[in-house]
Parts: sequence; C-alpha cells; structure tokens
Amino acid sequence: MKSLNTLQEFTPLTPLNHPLFDEKAIQVWIKRDDLNHPTIQGNKLHKLKYNLAEAGQLGKKSLLTFGGAYSNHIAATAAAGYSYGFKTIGFIRGDELANQPEKWSPTLQTAYQNGMQLHFLNRMDYRQKTRAHFFQQLQQQFPDSYILPEGGTNNLAIQGFEELSQQLAMQCPDWTHLYSAVGTGGTLAGLIKFSAFFCNQPRHILGVATLKQASYLIPTIEQLSGVRHNQQGLAQWQLLLDYCGQGYGKENSEIYATRKWFEEQFDIPLDPVYTNKMIYGFLEQLATGNIPPGSKVILYHSGGLQGRSPEKQI
Repeated sequence: MKSLNTLQEFTPLTPLNHPLFDEKAIQVWIKRDDLNHPTIQGNKLHKLKYNLAEAGQLGKKSLLTFGGAYSNHIAATAAAGYSYGFKTIGFIRGDELANQPEKWSPTLQTAYQNGMQLHFLNRMDYRQKTRAHFFQQLQQQFPDSYILPEGGTNNLAIQGFEELSQQLAMQCPDWTHLYSAVGTGGTLAGLIKFSAFFCNQPRHILGVATLKQASYLIPTIEQLSGVRHNQQGLAQWQLLLDYCGQGYGKENSEIYATRKWFEEQFDIPLDPVYTNKMIYGFLEQLATGNIPPGSKVILYHSGGLQGRSPEKQI
C-alpha cells in the first residue's frame, strides 16, 4: 500500500499585501494547505495521515465514517480510499437525501464518484453515532472496516499537525496570530498542541466556528490539545462563536460578499463552508480592533475546494 507520507508537501506561506493591512500596521500571510494534495486536501491530509497507517497495520480493508452533506472529511476519506486501496463507507446526516441524488452537494457527489457507499441516516439515528451500542453494531456489521469519527477527529488525527506546526515556525518564526476554521475542533486542537513546541513567545490561536452554538466543542478541544480555553501561556486560544452566519454550510450575504472580495483581491479560492467564515471572522476582528498593530497574522487555508459548485469557481 502506498504511504500517505510520500505525498505530503511543504506548502507555501503566501504574503497578502493590501492597503487595509498597511493601514492597520499588520502583516498577513495565508498558509496554502489547499495545495498539499490534489484530492485529500488541506487539514484532512494531516488528520488522515496516521489513521490510514493504523488502518493498514490492522489489516482493515475499508474506511467507515460519518458526516453531513458538506463534510470535507467525507470527501477526503473517499479520496483517500480511492487512492490508497480502501473501500469507503459514509453514514450521512439527513435521510431526505437518500433518494434525491440531484440534491446532493458537490461534496457528496465527489465522494460518490470516488466510490464511497453512502448510507443516509435520519437526524435522530445520526445522533447515536458516538454511543457504545451503535459503535459495537457497526463493528459487527462491518468487521473489516476501520471506523473514523465525524470530522476524523481523534488522537491520531491530532498527531498529524506536528509537521504543519513545524512548517509554520520555519516559514514565519515570530508569527503572533493564527486563524483557522473550526468544524469538529480537531484541527484547532492540533495547532494549539504543537504550536507551543516550536516557539518561545506567546501565540494567539483563533478558531472560527462554522456552526451555531459551537461552545460545546470547547471541552473536546481542551482535552485533545491539553490547553485550557483562554489559558495564558505559549499557546493562547479562543473559539470565536460570532462569525458563523446562518449556520453550518450556509453563507449569508455578508460572508458571501467577503469571500468574493477576498478572491478578487488575492486570486485565491476559498471554500463556501469553512475558509469563507475564517476570512470573515479575521476581517471582523481586524475591524473591531482585536488585532493590535505590529501583529503577524497567519490565515490557515484548510482546503475543501471540492465543496465549490462549478458556477462559484473563480
């Protein structure tokens, strides 16, 4: 089986030059992890790296996981299975989509094209996915499957962000702020955990929640990262809850306008579920004075570009 390590690339940290940033006396870069793999893109490459190795060592033949209609994790798992010889099975939230493939999101269409078997669950059954009895049933029904949690967030996924954090420290040793989109919290937890390994000055790590009422993620991020929310130290982090618009997978007019502005100014595509809200949150924080002059800000592009419908390409 091919190793995922062989395709992990050192991605560029691209400077973003604009009069707005000059006016605020800050420097801004974007970490282009949307370029780290053609199909297993962005943060999902880091999350899957050690999980795929573990699945191979255990002799598993398929990958089984969970997600919504706009889940980048679903698309990345399907792509990883296609590329590395695993069958893939996705349990999708929303049984109303089961018999209406014409209503599938670009993400679900991509997963299906990469061979993923899609099983649609109603929302009540989907909530059972973390219950022990449901997990045991899946293990019995799919004994050859390696089961990944929603979003791919587990301890092996967190480990995958050590290399990314080291890259950032090499490319910009004195960065002060890092913004990342947050879905299940794994990417943010990994960045928090390992950023402190490669610095000797405080870093501010800001997670922009992409879904409503996401404060329930804070204990999970604390547990996975080993760092408490708003704790003083080398890795100081916050979960920002006010920039999700109408909720997960939804762009209100302000967020859409921000995405179009950013793409026109910098010729860098954003996805319509995660990085759009990260950019929106960053710009709102800048406008309200939450980023002091002299800051060196990194915006983490976590990929997800398969979620763009054709008419939204730039």
